[in-house]
Amino acid sequence: MQHQNIDKFFKVSAILFGQVFVDFFGLNYNVIRLYRNELNTFKGSDLFTDLVFETREGILLNFEFQDKKLKKEHLKKYMDYKVHLQCQSGKPVVTVIICTYHIKSDVYIYDETETSLLKPIIHYLTENYDEVKYLTIKNKINNELKLSLREIQFLVLLPFMTSKKFRLNKIRDVCNLIEKIKDKKLFDDEKYYLPLISAIHQYVSDETEQKNLIKVLTMNMPADEIYEKVMNSGIYEQGLEQGLEQGIEQGEFNMALKIKRFWGIDEAVRLSNFSKKELEEEILGK
Repeated sequence: MQHQNIDKFFKVSAILFGQVFVDFFGLNYNVIRLYRNELNTFKGSDLFTDLVFETREGILLNFEFQDKKLKKEHLKKYMDYKVHLQCQSGKPVVTVIICTYHIKSDVYIYDETETSLLKPIIHYLTENYDEVKYLTIKNKINNELKLSLREIQFLVLLPFMTSKKFRLNKIRDVCNLIEKIKDKKLFDDEKYYLPLISAIHQYVSDETEQKNLIKVLTMNMPADEIYEKVMNSGIYEQGLEQGLEQGIEQGEFNMALKIKRFWGIDEAVRLSNFSKKELEEEILGK
């Protein structure tokens, strides 16, 4: 699969899933909106980052999707993007490199003592593969149980959590599950995932159709058109609103836990809206 098509697939996935996409990679930031990804360089030429989110914390999250083995020249390019983006926006930038290539790089150019504001966060999707989670979701589908947005996203990204050798087989497995999800209506809000799910679903695993995989995954539509379609649908704003509500509640819960550790659980209960059981077990919604 060509580089630009994998890029496009992940850009659209990030836009559709919004806050859930950010949470998936363990990033403790709350997304507000998409930020322009066009960079005006010092030499007057234009560069484009893959995707940038503006966050409530005042940080810009710059996602770059890497489908080749990561090398120093790639890191240098992404750090150049970071410098230009910081100068252009006046905001601190966290660069997150999502590696869909299954072999880890041996490049090392940063000290461990440096913060993520100075060095990129490098995340290999293969580290997210979880056979138990996959089988659990598969079992829920077979038992006709409703799926969460996070479980849907896990299925969408699942083929990229395996090596290229097994990727087509995993896509075939996901397609079979998607057929059941759609037939049994196991996900309540199709607006969030339908474009990507439909794209993957169209894939058929014979020799001829393998050649059409690129078109299927990208819906045979330029990324800008997909962005416009998503942004004009109201889906993104609805997802952000829900994400912000969840983020605010989680932030308040984290603060209550800190109060508990310093001043005791009774004081934490008194100052917050959370129950003693929630704070004792440190699980929100108990």
